[in-house]
Amino acid sequence: MEAVLSGVITWFGSFGEGRGKPPQRPPAKPSPPQRPPAKPSPPQRQPEAEAEPPSQSDPPGAWTPRRIRLAATLWGEGFIGPGGEEEALRLSKPLGLQESHSLLNLGAGLGGAARAITNAWGTWVSGFEQNADLAAAGEALSRKAKIEKKAEIRPFDPAAPRFRPGYFHHALVQEVLWTVEDKARLLEAVAAALKPRGQLVMTDLTLGDVPLSPEDETARAWARLDRGPAHLAPAEHCNALLSRKGFEVRIAEDVSARHMQQALAGWRGMVEVLKAERPTRAQALMIVQEAELWLRRLALIRANRLRLMRWHAIRR
Repeated sequence: MEAVLSGVITWFGSFGEGRGKPPQRPPAKPSPPQRPPAKPSPPQRQPEAEAEPPSQSDPPGAWTPRRIRLAATLWGEGFIGPGGEEEALRLSKPLGLQESHSLLNLGAGLGGAARAITNAWGTWVSGFEQNADLAAAGEALSRKAKIEKKAEIRPFDPAAPRFRPGYFHHALVQEVLWTVEDKARLLEAVAAALKPRGQLVMTDLTLGDVPLSPEDETARAWARLDRGPAHLAPAEHCNALLSRKGFEVRIAEDVSARHMQQALAGWRGMVEVLKAERPTRAQALMIVQEAELWLRRLALIRANRLRLMRWHAIRR
C-alpha cells in the first residue's frame, strides 16, 4: 500500500519539497517559418504553470480551491476522505432513514455524504462542518445540486456546539472527536439534539494498541498535515464516554482495514490520472503534500498506533 503513495512522491522527487526544477518536457521541434498575420493577435492568457508561484504549496491543513479539486479526483466530488458515496450510504444504512426523518451530520466536510443520503432516501440532512472553508464550499455544492434545503451545510464550533434540542431522529458523526479536546461536551450536545431512542453512527480515529509517542516523527508530520492538533483517546475511553452521555452502545468495531483499502483505491486512481495528464508545478506540490499526509496516516494505522473505529449506539 505504501508503495502507491511513495511512488507518487518519488515521481516528483525533490519537486514536492520545492527544491530543484520540475520535470521538463522534451523541447518541441522548431516550426517552419509562418507568414505574419494581417492583424496583430490579441494577448494570450499565460499558461497556469507559468502564472503560479515557482515553489509555493498550500499551507498544511488549509482547504483551498486547489485542494478541494484534488479531493474530488481522489475521493469523488463532495468528499474529503476515502470511500465516497458508497461508504456514506454504508454508514447510514443501519439508521433506517426515511423521507420523513431528519439527520444530524457532524463532520460533514464538503457535504458529499449529506447529499448522497438525501438523494438515496429523501432524508432531511443538517450538515455541520468545523472548517469554515469546507462548509462554504459544501453549501455551494448543495446549491449547485438544488438540494440546499434538504442537504444544508453549515459551519459550527466544536468547542461550543449548539444544535436544535430534541429535533433530530438520528445522527451521523464523521471523524470529529479526535480533533476536539472536550469530547464530553460535544457528545452531550449530540445526545441533546436527538429524539428519544434516536440512533447514532459515529466514526473516529482512536489510539491503537501500540503506544503513540507525540515525539514520533511520523505522528508529528501526520498531525501537522491532517486536520490540526490531534486529541486522540483509546477506543475504550470513547465507549465509556458514549455510555456516560446517555447512549447504549450496540456496535464498536475496528474498520481500519476497509479504510486503508479505500484510501489505496483512491490513490491508484490518482496515479492513472497523473499518467494521462501532467500536473502543473503548483498542482504537483499539492499532490505530494496530500500523499505525504496519507502515507503517514496509513503507516500509523498499519503499525497499530492509530485505528479507525465505527460505533452504532442508541440514545436512552
